[in-house]
Amino acid sequence: MKINTSKDLSAIIKDSRKAKGWTQADLAKRIGVYQRDISNCETKPEKVSVNMLIKLCASLDLELKVDSLSKDEVSTLTSPLAKKSLRF
Repeated sequence: MKINTSKDLSAIIKDSRKAKGWTQADLAKRIGVYQRDISNCETKPEKVSVNMLIKLCASLDLELKVDSLSKDEVSTLTSPLAKKSLRF
């Protein structure tokens, strides 16, 4: 799934955690953080660090992939609204 907003990111984290039948506390214990850190990831995803994102992906069996944009996608990003929607 392609993530375009921080809201998309939080939904994937939460849905993946729930699909495994884990509570926020379960996930927190697996990656060595506090439950409130997982809650913050799900409610304030714009503040998720890269380190935390990598830990979450590893624990939730998610793949973090960074690709180059096609020319069409790059031209879409030139509008101010599109740039704002991609901020994390």
